[in-house]
Amino acid sequence: MDFRESIKINNRKTKLVVVSYIAIMLLVGLLADIAFRPLSNNGLLYDMQLYMTFAAIPYITLGIMVCTLVGIFIISKFGHKMMLSGSHYRELDSEGALSVQDKQLVNMVEEMAISANLGYLPRVFVMESAQMNAFAAGWNANNALVAVTSGLLAKLTRSEVQAVIAHEIGHILHGDSKLTLYVGILANVILTLTNILGRLFFFSRSRNNNANKAKLILMVLNLVLPIITQVLYLYLSRSREYMADAAAVQLTGDNQAMISALQKISGDYEVHTDNREEYESFTEKYRAAAYIFSKGDSIFSTHPTIDNRLKKLRGE
Repeated sequence: MDFRESIKINNRKTKLVVVSYIAIMLLVGLLADIAFRPLSNNGLLYDMQLYMTFAAIPYITLGIMVCTLVGIFIISKFGHKMMLSGSHYRELDSEGALSVQDKQLVNMVEEMAISANLGYLPRVFVMESAQMNAFAAGWNANNALVAVTSGLLAKLTRSEVQAVIAHEIGHILHGDSKLTLYVGILANVILTLTNILGRLFFFSRSRNNNANKAKLILMVLNLVLPIITQVLYLYLSRSREYMADAAAVQLTGDNQAMISALQKISGDYEVHTDNREEYESFTEKYRAAAYIFSKGDSIFSTHPTIDNRLKKLRGE
């Protein structure tokens, strides 16, 4: 795997997806402005042009864009902290007093970060949970972190834990958190807006043809966009897991450790039910999309199936 090429591909995906979502949001905003305040009867494109050239102020469009930018800024600053909220965790400070196991974990994160030429050491956290899992968040020295559960540390061998750490470092290196974060925010904004506007205009009629056309398109978008945005988001989520698995193999030089770790983690999920209630909380659902393992078996899953991941790791 060529890390630089992977990063370029992910950056292109990020830009393409963000531009696409912003274009959809502009369309939704302009349609809403026309539905509420049509400027003529000369066709939708003419009214859109008038709003885009500020012949009239597109209040709804501007409001949508401002709210989205504020949301992206807030999540960019505090999103990594949200990933830890709602869980019992402790941070491992490399300069503090650490147990042998904790010191070993910090050393592994440092080794994998150096091997990947990351340029900085992500913060390291242990989440107190009997479930076997791990996740990474952030994409720079200010917000990058790697978190593993105490259950994972207790049940995996050193080489398996190292493979898991390498997988998470791969996520940080590829900028996966940034990609899924932006896509997630924009998708939710779009879906919320189209849902509200679709319901608002469902029984609404106007004397203006442009307004009626805009309302009809918004109602259609309310039906279509949830499917498009969800499939796109989930496709990106699944593809990043394959890339991170490949990064783990390259950084450790051992595909068997990653294979063994995934087998143990997935097997633990099937038999371990005492913390299943934990997965129902809002923060846990938010965090689950970033976990190294989440049960996947369809196009609507955030992760590929374990069988498919193992086949990729074996080169099948």
